[in-house]
Amino acid sequence: MGPPGAGKSSTWKMLAKAQDKDGKKTTVVDLNPKVTSTNELYGVVLLATREWKDGLLSKTLRTLGQFTDTNPKWVILDGDLDANWIESMNSVMDDNKLLTLASNERIPLKPHMKMIFEIRDLRFATPATVSRAGILYISDSSGTQWRSYVKSWINQLKTDDQKKGDLQQLFDKYVPETLFHCAKSFKHVVPQAEICMVMSMCKLLQNIIYHNEVKGLEYIFVFACIWCIGGGYIEKEGKDFKKEFSNWWKEKWKVIKFPGKGTVFDYYVDIENSKLDDWNKMSTSDIVSSIDTSKSISSYTIPTVDTISASYLMRQFIQINHCPILVGLAGCGKTQIIKGLLTELTGVPNSDYLQ
Repeated sequence: MGPPGAGKSSTWKMLAKAQDKDGKKTTVVDLNPKVTSTNELYGVVLLATREWKDGLLSKTLRTLGQFTDTNPKWVILDGDLDANWIESMNSVMDDNKLLTLASNERIPLKPHMKMIFEIRDLRFATPATVSRAGILYISDSSGTQWRSYVKSWINQLKTDDQKKGDLQQLFDKYVPETLFHCAKSFKHVVPQAEICMVMSMCKLLQNIIYHNEVKGLEYIFVFACIWCIGGGYIEKEGKDFKKEFSNWWKEKWKVIKFPGKGTVFDYYVDIENSKLDDWNKMSTSDIVSSIDTSKSISSYTIPTVDTISASYLMRQFIQINHCPILVGLAGCGKTQIIKGLLTELTGVPNSDYLQ
């Protein structure tokens, strides 16, 4: 049990590989009980025909039980607990170790077969469930997970040792205090795990370092830190968390000084000259001369700071095969940003690529 990114999946995968080294080939079936209904998970008797329709879990347990060897067989139930499906598991988890189905079939859980639950919390678990399970909680509050990821990423980075050492110092300088302050002071539009934000930072930095001759490393690090940690803030509960984050950053970190005008999100890094510049300077197309008044206004997207910055960041992530996500209200321009970026990357007109 633990929050996303804590390392729950890595824990059981590591144990399975360790058993493989010992000569015990571990068979693992990973299921998400939340993607199906209870009937689809355990099976159901169709009332119209009195016919038994097997379920995902019942079929899996029966199949694993038919193997003649005694090598470890694991069924991983990776999904949040709720009373709809976990209560039917009580007979499997107690001393009987039997899955009792609606068809009156009883499928035994043999000694070499194990049920492993991979969950976030026990919010919807009953005392009956908690008392039957051996619970291992994996915490991410100390930041061990993201620190380990950063260390591994830096070691694998294709660059010189000097730059690797500088990157590690920058992570140690900026990231711990920024994550700590943001966790207690600001709220993202979508909940984010610390390790996910740090992973995005690493991906963004990696793509910039590989495609550019970087002289001012701290400039691009600050840029990546601001956008990957603070880029998901919006106005919420009567507070403009994005502006509050900007004010805090300007007050806290003084080495890379941002102009007093606007927020830290209004500027990008001119990598060649190692300086901060306004996003509007990245727009090179002559909008006025390209407008054909015979076409509808929906045929054109006028670049703004938001569209330019979103397109730039998405381009960096896509080039390194890291999936970006655009979150916003209907009509704010998400689709237009994607269309423009696809046209730029593929050279295919907007009207054609959707086919």
